[in-house]
Amino acid sequence: MNTQTLAARSVQATDNFFATIGNTKPYFKAAFEGFAGSGKTYTTAQIAIGLYKRIGSKKPIVIFDTEKAAKFLKAIFAKEGIEVLVRESRSLADLKETMTRMRQGASDLLIIDSISHVWEDFLKSYAEKVRRTRLEFQDWGVIKPTWKSEFSDPFVRDPYHIIMTGRAGYEYENEINKDTGKREIYKSGVKMKVEGETAYEPDLLVLMERMQEMDGGSIKKVVRQAVVIKDRSTVIDGKSFENPTYKDFAPAIDVMLEAPEKLETAAEKDAGALFRTEEEKFEWKQQKKRWLEEIENYLVSVWPGQAADQKKLKIDAINYAFKTMSWTVVESLRPEELEAGFAKVQEFVRQHTANEAAEISQEPKVEKPIKKAAGKAKK
Repeated sequence: MNTQTLAARSVQATDNFFATIGNTKPYFKAAFEGFAGSGKTYTTAQIAIGLYKRIGSKKPIVIFDTEKAAKFLKAIFAKEGIEVLVRESRSLADLKETMTRMRQGASDLLIIDSISHVWEDFLKSYAEKVRRTRLEFQDWGVIKPTWKSEFSDPFVRDPYHIIMTGRAGYEYENEINKDTGKREIYKSGVKMKVEGETAYEPDLLVLMERMQEMDGGSIKKVVRQAVVIKDRSTVIDGKSFENPTYKDFAPAIDVMLEAPEKLETAAEKDAGALFRTEEEKFEWKQQKKRWLEEIENYLVSVWPGQAADQKKLKIDAINYAFKTMSWTVVESLRPEELEAGFAKVQEFVRQHTANEAAEISQEPKVEKPIKKAAGKAKK
């Protein structure tokens, strides 16, 4: 092991800013999107049952039910002897309260069915609050950060398992038709009907589809297919399963839950400290002005003259403290840098004064010859 590696580990051991890589979020966070009849809710219930057994939970499962459809899952959970608690609502305020209670230990597993209704109700509630029939551009500057702080951030950080469903919708784009020269709109893909960044948050994102096998004019067979769009564990990424069960997703879940580690690093810093209000900007400028004056006045008090040797000493002191001989550079520094530099300027002066005193004490003393009084001349 080289010296640099040892030094790096020594720093880490003292300040704990970094941590060794490990599973500091051993919770299953997943989203299942799909159109009507694709099997989102049923598949979610199957996975929840398997996960419940996998972690050995003794608490009830909580369902945040926006569709009043949890009643159709009652028999499935009852068969497995699992108690289920339900909150029927579409309000983000109620979902926030639900997640708060989850953090307090109400359950180990939360099912949200579906998040699309919560998003739609959130937009409607905001529009009613600001008395608008149509949202304007500036409204999104309030809506999106609020959604992130009240739902997306807790979804990622909260210490329990979450499986949510979302209704699918088509994405549309437009382009110029080369043959007609006209702009045409076409379907470019499928996405979950929710705030645009939400799909980035789950560790597992699955598209559910209803597939039909036709025989003449009648349906011969119907299957529900799960296509794994995103799997951060990479174990089942890109795979598809017909009529999926917990067993199909278990390999990815095992990776997400294995070898949990407690995060032992320094507390996360508030990025808000990087911004300054107008009052803080004024105070910052005042502090900067103060330290510049302290440095200038101190140097003048020590070396008040304009002789070349005193001017040089002032420049030497500045160079010692700030590693520059340019006063313009010094003026560009932050208040905390100026404060630290002022201490270095004082240190330079103390050292210089001590050196001068030592030189004086070492100078050999020259004894002046004693002049004898001249005698009076004899007459």
